[in-house]
Amino acid sequence: MPPRSAEEEIETWLATVRASGASRAATARATLVPPRADESVRRAESFLAQLAAHAPSFELRPGEVIGEGGMGIVREAEQVALKRIVAIKTAKPGRAEPTAARDLLSEAWMTGALEHPNIVPVHHLAIDDQRMPLLILKRVNGVEWSALFDDAAEVKRRFAASDLLAWNLGILDQVLNAVRFAHSLGVIHRDLKPSNVMIGQFGEVYLLDWGIAASLRDDGTGRFSLVSEANGLAGTPCYMAPEMLRRSGDPPLSERTDVYLAGAVLVELLAGHPPHLGESAIAVIANVVLSSPALPAEAPAELAQVCRKAMQPAPADRFESIDALQLAIRGYLDHRGSERLSSGAGPRLAELVALAGGRDPERREEIYRQLAICRFAFHEALSVWRDNAEARAGLTRASIAVAEYELACDDPRAAVTLLTELEERPALLDQAQAAAAAQADERRRLEHLGRDADPTMHGRTRNIVGALALALAVLPLAGTVWPRLSIQSYGQHIAGSASLFVVVLAVSWWLGRAPMTAINRLVFATVSFLFAGQTLLAIGASVLGTPPNHAQVLDLFLYATLSGMFALTKDRWIALVSASYFAGFLVAARFPADRFYAMSATNLVFAIFVLVYWRPSASQRAMKRPGPDGP
Repeated sequence: MPPRSAEEEIETWLATVRASGASRAATARATLVPPRADESVRRAESFLAQLAAHAPSFELRPGEVIGEGGMGIVREAEQVALKRIVAIKTAKPGRAEPTAARDLLSEAWMTGALEHPNIVPVHHLAIDDQRMPLLILKRVNGVEWSALFDDAAEVKRRFAASDLLAWNLGILDQVLNAVRFAHSLGVIHRDLKPSNVMIGQFGEVYLLDWGIAASLRDDGTGRFSLVSEANGLAGTPCYMAPEMLRRSGDPPLSERTDVYLAGAVLVELLAGHPPHLGESAIAVIANVVLSSPALPAEAPAELAQVCRKAMQPAPADRFESIDALQLAIRGYLDHRGSERLSSGAGPRLAELVALAGGRDPERREEIYRQLAICRFAFHEALSVWRDNAEARAGLTRASIAVAEYELACDDPRAAVTLLTELEERPALLDQAQAAAAAQADERRRLEHLGRDADPTMHGRTRNIVGALALALAVLPLAGTVWPRLSIQSYGQHIAGSASLFVVVLAVSWWLGRAPMTAINRLVFATVSFLFAGQTLLAIGASVLGTPPNHAQVLDLFLYATLSGMFALTKDRWIALVSASYFAGFLVAARFPADRFYAMSATNLVFAIFVLVYWRPSASQRAMKRPGPDGP
């Protein structure tokens, strides 16, 4: 008869289990027990014969059934000699007696060889009147893990544990301690699942049902089933690793098979159901082969990644050992506080992004308050776990959101400050730096224009103009004291005006060797134009035959007109100077003999204006940088 395929074997097994009255959902959760055809069978039959011939006295008083597994039934019993309650595991009724006896004996040998705090101790191995083995174990008062792992209220009541996931991961860690110990002896369990774990009344954790466990190496006793000789299907389909289907070309079973099963248990903790379920054997096998467990969206990202790595179809892609899997799970528990901080900041981050997206300048204070809260939470999360990707992404998103807000509100320097604080350089930083540089250039240009138009800048130029004004205020008075110094002829008037024009040009050339502000250039250009115009006015007066004293009165009108134009174009306060010149002109026109007094008075007003009004205040002097021609 040709060997059956894995699909045929599982379908036959499912049909058998359903025939026993189990529900369709329960069938994929029951353990598939393999036929034994190796050296352990011969060894078991020989040992049973010896045990029957030399059965020691071991009085037991059987009690009620307390559990039922894939291969046997567990009853409570009293061990009379020690007056203690023990558990007796016997073969399940209905199974072929030789096979059932060999399987139970194999489990006894395997469990007895594994002495570990998370494995139920074997007290004794006896035989009953029907020559069936009796496996006498420690009586564990407790409940299957599968009855507790999704019952937060019961877990809290029994064990005062308020964090169900952390409690379950703690139970899994103790289960993996037992598996790790078995691996150190070369034994793989092959049937890890919550229903094979017992939680004692005081929190003790025991990994049960080592009936299909197999050894990776031969110890020479022939007691244990060897993985190298295990060709039949074994395990629980809804948790199975792909290589457990025993298809042609599948990699051999190894410690990484138990790594896969532990990952499947972890999936059940997160999703509430095993990873491989289906309405038919083909559907179950398809899920086993794909090994792509569906995890709920709310599953912690780090733990979900652990599940996926543990359940990779190829054993080489899984965690290399149970130790590595344990470290990953313990790492998640260490990082869980960090994840809670970053997850808790999520609503704040969403609020911040919405606020910043409104681009409302009036809400800047509120936006920065939300940013401070988000950044504090994300930094705290990173201080606990440096590799918290969610916290790092949240910190980046918060900073970018506010940087975008600042760019929209025309404050690229603030955006640059926010973005340069991030560890990884975001693409937006280049845009922000370019905008900040352009804004700085524009600010410098405007400041330069402001300094150029500021008459209080470059004090040396201002002082020279003031000195010229004072000279013009003193010279007319000299003509009243010493008449010989006064202008009496056309030639003197023309020469005097031309001399002033030349002096202004010379001073302007001397100052122009260094950069001058625009306002200072305009002042000297205006004064130069003034004296050029005064010279031309004197020449015109001589041509017209206008008396020199009348021409001097017209000079005041020329001063008033030019200063008035300056007031209209540059500084309205120069209108005071223009008004004084117009007043002087009217006085001189009425009293030509007193024209020198009018000229001195009006020039003095101009000198005072230049030296006092255009003199910078103390705060201005502190803020302004000195120009090339001095403060």
